[in-house]
Amino acid sequence: MASSKTLLYCLPVGIALTLEVAMQIGVIAPSIASPTQFQLSSASQSTIQLAQSNPPPPPKNPGRSSPGGRRNPSNCPQDAEAPSSPLLTALSPATKPGFTLAERPTFLVYVPKTSAKNAEFSLRSRGGRGIYRTTVALTNTPNLITLTLPAQAPPLTVEQPYTWLFAIICSPSDRLDDRFVTGMVQRIEFDSARLRQIQQAPPKEQVALYQKANAWYDTLAVLYQLKRSQLNDPSISTAWRELLQSGGVDTLIDSNLEKENLR
Repeated sequence: MASSKTLLYCLPVGIALTLEVAMQIGVIAPSIASPTQFQLSSASQSTIQLAQSNPPPPPKNPGRSSPGGRRNPSNCPQDAEAPSSPLLTALSPATKPGFTLAERPTFLVYVPKTSAKNAEFSLRSRGGRGIYRTTVALTNTPNLITLTLPAQAPPLTVEQPYTWLFAIICSPSDRLDDRFVTGMVQRIEFDSARLRQIQQAPPKEQVALYQKANAWYDTLAVLYQLKRSQLNDPSISTAWRELLQSGGVDTLIDSNLEKENLR
């Protein structure tokens, strides 16, 4: 119970929901839907099929919370941390759930330079029930990693908040060494005809329409694809940074990727 209380200080989400999820994670082993393959894309524009695994439940790291989904104040114990380098960061609103219109949304995570070979992604319901979990191969870090729930994963229930967790597995033999971040997502109800209109619109129009619908995750996913395909469009970079700032996400991740020539 003491370790569960420690975890409460690590999750910058709504207090009541944080309490419930953290207590569940601390004392109940997850019941996970059968994982299949999971798609990963990086800023290097590669797509990798991920191997499935069934590792132990996420660890109960103590640590301090900070804006933009950060949790742990350091990299893996075996990795040196640059003084001004961004930490592991979930691209998710820091103080409230981010909304989505998608049944199976896309999530983005900034992973700093690390010698760790794998990470774990998991999705939990409000009551702490495991919905999906898979391992993620870590290559070419630092990088932005995108993760989209596959068709085999259960669709998100409308108006049901979920917590997602991304953990770098620093030591496979000791999961207490994991470095992890969490985010919150909630699918909102939306007219199916209007949603089809958004999906059929040109990408730049999609950004404006998703923002109008308050669909944070969907706006982020489209902007990310635009950033990769239209590197020299300053309006896209501006919209991207403004969206991150609106969610309290550290925009230094962009500067670091530029420095590492990983655009």
